[in-house]
Amino acid sequence: MTPITGTSLSAIDAKDSIEADFWRELAEIEAESIGWQALDDGVYLHVGSDQAVVEITGCATAAMAGCNVLWVV
Repeated sequence: MTPITGTSLSAIDAKDSIEADFWRELAEIEAESIGWQALDDGVYLHVGSDQAVVEITGCATAAMAGCNVLWVV
């Protein structure tokens, strides 16, 4: 009798990787659609003023619209 083993770990890892890629790409599209400039994978720049100050953040919010922000995801 052959035991039932279910889904292999590599198939689960592949599914998780595909889903993670999907959510990352969706976040990139959302950021670019509201004026953020992609600098690299997961790094965006938003120029909201002429000030020489750039805020660096991991969580960008709508309140930062008037600021220069470097968003690192």
